[in-house]
Amino acid sequence: MTSTRTPERTASGTLALHLDRIGFTRAQFWVLMLILAGMFFDTLEQNSVGAMGANLKAALGITDTQLTAINTATVIGGLVGRLAGGWLADRYGRRAALSLNLLLYTLGGLLSALAVNYDMMLVSRFVVGIGLGGEFTIGIAMLAEMVATRHRGALVATLNIGSGGVGNFLSYGLFFLLLGPLAPALGGDHLVWRWTFLFLALPALLVILYRRRLPETPRFLLSQGRVEDANRSLAILASGSLKPTTATGGPLTAADIPARQLKSSPAAVFARAVLPRTLSIGAASWMAFGAQVTLNFLMPTLLVERGYSISDSLLFTMIMNVGSLLGACAAAWLAGRVGRRGVVGGAGALGCVTAAAFAAFGDSTALILVLGALFQFFTMITNTTLAVWSPELYPTSIRATGTSIVNGIGNIAGAVMPFLAVALFAAFGLAGVFGMAAAMYALLVLASRFAPETRARTLEQINEDA
Repeated sequence: MTSTRTPERTASGTLALHLDRIGFTRAQFWVLMLILAGMFFDTLEQNSVGAMGANLKAALGITDTQLTAINTATVIGGLVGRLAGGWLADRYGRRAALSLNLLLYTLGGLLSALAVNYDMMLVSRFVVGIGLGGEFTIGIAMLAEMVATRHRGALVATLNIGSGGVGNFLSYGLFFLLLGPLAPALGGDHLVWRWTFLFLALPALLVILYRRRLPETPRFLLSQGRVEDANRSLAILASGSLKPTTATGGPLTAADIPARQLKSSPAAVFARAVLPRTLSIGAASWMAFGAQVTLNFLMPTLLVERGYSISDSLLFTMIMNVGSLLGACAAAWLAGRVGRRGVVGGAGALGCVTAAAFAAFGDSTALILVLGALFQFFTMITNTTLAVWSPELYPTSIRATGTSIVNGIGNIAGAVMPFLAVALFAAFGLAGVFGMAAAMYALLVLASRFAPETRARTLEQINEDA
């Protein structure tokens, strides 16, 4: 029977105490890099269809609606991947779930490169979405469980610097080169997209090999009653490398096993103890991630349809994503200094104002670039802080599932909102699209007020309050 009392607590707080004492080690740095590498390739893949929209329409003979449906297939696959990956991570471990996700993502990318028609592309992007879905949410949950309390916010935010910030910026720079100057050497507009999908899929195979070195999190191992394994994982995290250890003994004992836990299942995320958190962050994720996915996916195509060339549209989108990089860096800096609610509320309000300004004044190239970059800046602060916040709100037994579900709600928005954005663009141009984004951000600010503050508290302290 699912319990709604004290979802997670330890008798002594030993694990959090020892993680806080060791600070940030070289082993934790390599854990961060391995998780980040997978997320970086995920970002490239996620932005690929939007960047190559004009090429895919010409090569496959598809319409704007069908192109949007390809994005929707990826997003729906992402929802499936997040739900399944979160459950697998809570049931069998974070490391196993991450490796499976990346393998599926690579397979789907190779199928996309070989697609001969619209239907095959649709299926391949669904497979890609499954792989993409769990990668980010499991990664942030995993890292949150393995680092000191004082470093948790900044380090989890760093993942979004590499994926959402650097990844978004470099992805459009890469697509600009491949689809522009290098396109003739890669077979022209009708073939270059195949080489691009192939290029994006192959490097991920290297990450799969390195992922074997990742240790499991000591918090997950404790939640499973595996005290000795948890001590070995803690010893690795305290060391200078990821080399497995055969040492026995350690500070953790059977008394540190969580005394009461929510059952590891998607239904537990809606148990009374954590339901307000799920509703609040889920609604915020719908607004934040729905707006971001919509704009990142549609912006190159919208600019082309407004009269800009493919190369110019990709270059402009890359320039706008300088704001994403700076926003992710700002979020990492703020994570250790300002509460989660304050950051999300402030950045969300400023994002709303910027989107409204774009809708009213975004007519010239200069204003499109400046206001677009500003909006991306506030968007990335908001999304990065939500990524930090969500795994902190759930106990170990459902942390990956809870993080996946609230972020998956954002995935649903990413599947639905582009269709509305296309209709608004047809009726009102870019002003309609950014007007929608402004309204979503106003609702985001309201939703974020109902989740508890988590900064400077251990994961056990946060969840003992439930």
